[in-house]
Amino acid sequence: MILPKQNEAFEQFLETVYENGVLTPETTTLVFLGAAMAIRCKHCAERFIAHAKTLEVSDEQMGAVAAIAMCVRAGSARALAFDLAEEQD
Repeated sequence: MILPKQNEAFEQFLETVYENGVLTPETTTLVFLGAAMAIRCKHCAERFIAHAKTLEVSDEQMGAVAAIAMCVRAGSARALAFDLAEEQD
């Protein structure tokens, strides 16, 4: 479905974002992982878990990121519930 040229452009974009020069590779990978978990992208989460393991990121660190992603996701549902309730008033 995705043309090779488009896929190559995406991979280059990903590499540019990953090699940002500001965050450590471990931190960048954990941010990617948290975002992937928050939006429920299984493919992305698996990719960044595997990458985190190559960087020797601990299970505890990945667990902390998972908990943060759960809070973000739950916060989104909470905000939606408040918005919907307010519309009903």
